[in-house]
Amino acid sequence: MPIHNASMPKASRKAVPLTQLSRGQRGRIDCTDAASEDCSMLRAMGLRPDASIQMCRLGEPCIISLTGGCGGGCRIGLAKDIASRVMIHIDE
Repeated sequence: MPIHNASMPKASRKAVPLTQLSRGQRGRIDCTDAASEDCSMLRAMGLRPDASIQMCRLGEPCIISLTGGCGGGCRIGLAKDIASRVMIHIDE
């Protein structure tokens, strides 16, 4: 089952794929259209709607830093195919 952020009207969304962030750029997860087993894996890693992330390295794997949650952060490596399906709102 895809993860979605239903609290934000679709008309105001200007999300881009995670793979379009530059190194050091920050954003918040909007949604993903990955397969259900991939969505379950992403949720288990903390990649949920409105989670705050920072791009550490583009490529294969795409490395992001997940912040917040339990007061700490972690780095996660994602295959480029999965990263391209995670939609992000870029922080201004």
